[in-house]
Amino acid sequence: MPQRPAIGSLTTVLACGLFLGGCTSTPEPLPVQPTTDVKTQPAPTAQPSTTGPPAETTLMPAPVPTESVAVTPAFQELRATLELFSREKLEEGASAVLIKAKVGQQEWTLAEGVRSRDGRAPVQPGDRFPVGEQYRSFLAVSVMKLVQEGRVGLEDSVAAYLPGSLTAGSPVTIRDLLGDARDVYPDAPAAARSDAGSLLARLVEQFRGAPLEAVLQTDVLTPLNLRSTELLAADTAAPDDLIHGYVQLDGEIVDVAGTGVPDGIATGGLVSSVEDISVFQAALLRGQLISPTSLIALKGTVFADYGLGLDHWDDRCTNGFYYGHAGDIPGYGSISLSSADGNRQLSIFMAYPPQPVSSQPSALALEMTGVAQVALNSGCRFQFR
Repeated sequence: MPQRPAIGSLTTVLACGLFLGGCTSTPEPLPVQPTTDVKTQPAPTAQPSTTGPPAETTLMPAPVPTESVAVTPAFQELRATLELFSREKLEEGASAVLIKAKVGQQEWTLAEGVRSRDGRAPVQPGDRFPVGEQYRSFLAVSVMKLVQEGRVGLEDSVAAYLPGSLTAGSPVTIRDLLGDARDVYPDAPAAARSDAGSLLARLVEQFRGAPLEAVLQTDVLTPLNLRSTELLAADTAAPDDLIHGYVQLDGEIVDVAGTGVPDGIATGGLVSSVEDISVFQAALLRGQLISPTSLIALKGTVFADYGLGLDHWDDRCTNGFYYGHAGDIPGYGSISLSSADGNRQLSIFMAYPPQPVSSQPSALALEMTGVAQVALNSGCRFQFR
């Protein structure tokens, strides 16, 4: 489960200043900073065909308007906070930062840095990255579909379906694996999350009679048309549009994308983009993928630290919660938050400055989570204190 972070020093001072006092000026962007304000797009209009029978019509695309959606001061504050965060991280050695924010009809994307340290090609907003533990939210959808069909129950023993996977007589249930895996494996939190995901993947594959990649394609990717999201198998070559991450190993900087992708049924095998992650989270929270009862279960109780494949954070704009997940794996960090109605969203990805590999959560991941909450809360006009 992602921990509740403290925000980094410089980012804390400036982000909180924006949060409390408002933004008086927007930081001047770096030279390589492609940002996009999404413009309104009216539906195509029907025009009479000049060649066909009189009763037929041909759909002609409407001209793209020149005006953009009006940007509110609150959304400008959100952007300023995130631009500052990206600039800080790049100066500290991060090789890439991707951000997508949405508040109502206002949308903004940012892509800064390079796809790899060798090629130096600028990153693009649609570039892909390993999502880390955000994979658990995708997997939870497939598990909950089995629950909805009555094929498994959340309180069922895992050992009953996967003999030999746990010690004999283990009381671990499917709910336990979907929840905070540290409760199941308290002495090894990092390994716990990987092991829990592996067991759930095996369970899904057993009941569906198909590889997890095919199941996710049927349950999530095809219905939402997520073309940038893919579950990569072990030792798969890095896709051309994958952002490379780096770690320090024995005093050398190592490209983790070039040394083979982690096992496809373990956390880290799923790659996606900030656009696809945002679409997935919005669809999930709007009930497009699972039933209302299943969605309530995924969110967890008000006083729980973690639900079932979804984390939550305080939404001061509604006095409710943001839902989503963070991902933290060697070389990479990401987070996606959405309001309960999917109307306000924020997805951030960073290719970390090279750091020694550690079993503990990265301080940068914790900082990113804190900045995401501050920024998204600043994107609304009023806040509950």
